[in-house]
Amino acid sequence: MDDDARDMMRRRIDRIGLFREELAELERERALILAPEQRSHLDRHLDRLLSDFRKTYGVDSAEKARRASWGMKITALLGGSALIAAAVLFLHRIWGHLPMAIQVGMLTIIPLGVLATAALAFARQADRYYVGLLSLAAGAVFVIEINALGSVLNLGDSPGALLGWGLFGVLVAYAHGLRLLLGAGLGLLCIYTAALTMSLQGYNWSEFPMKSQMLIPGAVVLYVIPWWTRRKGNRDFDSVYRLCGAAIGLWALLMVSTLGDLCCGKIRPNVIAAVYQVLGIGLSAGVVCHGLQLSQRGLVNLGAGGFIIFLFVRLHAWWWQWMPKYLFFLMIALIAIGLLLVLRRLQTGPEKGARR
Repeated sequence: MDDDARDMMRRRIDRIGLFREELAELERERALILAPEQRSHLDRHLDRLLSDFRKTYGVDSAEKARRASWGMKITALLGGSALIAAAVLFLHRIWGHLPMAIQVGMLTIIPLGVLATAALAFARQADRYYVGLLSLAAGAVFVIEINALGSVLNLGDSPGALLGWGLFGVLVAYAHGLRLLLGAGLGLLCIYTAALTMSLQGYNWSEFPMKSQMLIPGAVVLYVIPWWTRRKGNRDFDSVYRLCGAAIGLWALLMVSTLGDLCCGKIRPNVIAAVYQVLGIGLSAGVVCHGLQLSQRGLVNLGAGGFIIFLFVRLHAWWWQWMPKYLFFLMIALIAIGLLLVLRRLQTGPEKGARR
């Protein structure tokens, strides 16, 4: 069952709860009186629906049960983290006494076992939280496995590990419908393209953060993928692609305008930095507008956050040296209030487009 279907079930459960509350209020006001057999039949029907939702789809049927479910999830997270930590520390303690063949076998079998457990939980229609927790654990073990195998086999550092981790995250995310894991996989693949470009140019691939502009092409590709796959694939993942593309692109612009190589040696660095920051402001505003058009709140919030950060950095460069500090922060506060009013007006205005 996908996330949209689960959300639909939860919304129906909420409507049933509200219906029962309103029905009880109408009966107290004597505006609606049901015969005993009618009320009994209605209660049995609603109870049967809620029980079916809970047993078949793993959807909670009441706020109290939902809070209990979250308590169980937090407990499962803490217990699973402690179990993984215990296993890693135990293996670290005995690792040097094991033959290489056993080391390689364990590094191969353990991630596959965790991944198989996640697949089994997904096949049994377990709660998406537990499937995601097992999948994230499999990803973490896979990362540890690659690093440990490189150490055991005495392999050199290579950006290829980023490619393996990214593909693992994307494939498992599509298999189990996990947005968080998809976002992590896409981010790793984008970093891999930048690291590979650095390596092909003769640089140390691990120094790609100092040339953050190399992340921008991958970020653009991620953002436009939903247009290329408009009529096929998991439409529920479109927002993940756009969020990852926008976040990586804006972060790369911010880094390259403040820390990185500005790639234009004949022009003064402060001028190029200003150009990048103004470009970041414009792109952030574009992300906000696109998010409003698609009715995607996450995209709107990301664009608004990027807009504020770029604006603050640019205003700091313009005003900080000569303006009194209290006046600088007063101007920032007034601009922030103005932006809040604009965003409220945009969000309460008429819908300009449906979510694609």
